[in-house]
Amino acid sequence: MDYQSVSRIINFQMPRIVKLLVSVILLSSLTYLLGWSSAFTVKKVQYTGISNQSQISAIEGKIGDLTGTKLARIEPRQISNTIETLSWVNGADVSRNWFSGSVSVSIKPRTPIGIFGTRYIDASGAIFDPIFDPTVPPVDVPRVSAPAPEIGLAAIKLFTSLPQDFRVDIDSMNARSANDFSMILQAPGRQITLRFGSADDVDLKVKVFKALMALEENKKVSTIDVSAPHAPIVK
Repeated sequence: MDYQSVSRIINFQMPRIVKLLVSVILLSSLTYLLGWSSAFTVKKVQYTGISNQSQISAIEGKIGDLTGTKLARIEPRQISNTIETLSWVNGADVSRNWFSGSVSVSIKPRTPIGIFGTRYIDASGAIFDPIFDPTVPPVDVPRVSAPAPEIGLAAIKLFTSLPQDFRVDIDSMNARSANDFSMILQAPGRQITLRFGSADDVDLKVKVFKALMALEENKKVSTIDVSAPHAPIVK
């Protein structure tokens, strides 16, 4: 191979080598910039869907304080999955903004519709431990005793179907089955046990109960059974 041939090969290969070197340098610089440089770090974490500091603290207890973390090391899906292990969280979405250096955490908390044992239950039947804002009054939901969450949900469904002026006096509900409900109501100076039976004929049962409570001879009764509204029992 003569000198001219070798020279042509070198001249042909040089641009490719230069491009490769430039690519390696750029990739190394970008890797350092994103993964190690302080230029792309989390400057703030924004929460939406919740404002309760106790809830935010509970989340940070799971994922840590992300402030100062390299943005390239933030894995939104993994963080969302970690947050969703909290029983009171129904859903979480995490995103990062490279320009502002912020991480947005959107939380969908579960909404309690009843107290089930020592915990809460939501409309899906999930049992959870909520974290409420201590500056806000507790959620006004009925206390439900039931052998299973689905039966507890049936009791709460019955509760929500009752007239507002009636259910406001209900302290607690008990469900032996999906067709056998009873409840404790507050009356002036006493409590009344109301055996309601199934969730059928709600309006009629409430009407019969109110009529019985209005009678003078029932001023001291402690139990009313309207499970058969056409033949109620008073004790």
